[in-house]
Amino acid sequence: MKVIRRMGAVLIGLGLVAFGAGPVEAQKKGQSAKIQHGVVVGVEQIDLNFSKAPQGALIGGTIGIAATSRRSSGKTKRRRVAGGAIIGSAIGSSAGGTSMGMMYTVQVVGGAINVITDQLEIHMNDCVVVEETGNGTNIRRVSPEVCNPASQDVVNALEQEFQEEAAECAAAKAEVIAADTDEALDRAMKKVSILCN
Repeated sequence: MKVIRRMGAVLIGLGLVAFGAGPVEAQKKGQSAKIQHGVVVGVEQIDLNFSKAPQGALIGGTIGIAATSRRSSGKTKRRRVAGGAIIGSAIGSSAGGTSMGMMYTVQVVGGAINVITDQLEIHMNDCVVVEETGNGTNIRRVSPEVCNPASQDVVNALEQEFQEEAAECAAAKAEVIAADTDEALDRAMKKVSILCN
């Protein structure tokens, strides 16, 4: 019961109930992610209740684990609602009463995209990769060389590596949803931290 409440806090405490989110499935073999590289040109702290989020913003980080998922049983939804309210208040308290995250504006080929996440390690002018899978979005810092126009031949040759990294991240996020013990949840969250940030 502890893990159900704790997992619910991760999902509900960050405003995800409004999305009717369900469990995430791992990226299927052969399924591609949309991979974009770019430079962070805007950083803004944002309330994760999404009321002020720009339309079309991508949701990433651990808040995106469930926000973009489409499948859920009634039992799973009830479990998250029941457990999340209790622990969600603890998350709010530890964060000073609000659930704050970041919105990063990333300049990519052909324009700019906004990604809302709970990841705080990304800074202005960082080179990042934005991975959009059927399971959600992830943003993470990468070597500045990835954003160097002179390196595009090498970056293009590494496309399969970027796809594999996106799939590993999506699988780690799926483990968070599937966790049924505190130990499994802790392990899954560590995997997300290692593979997705």
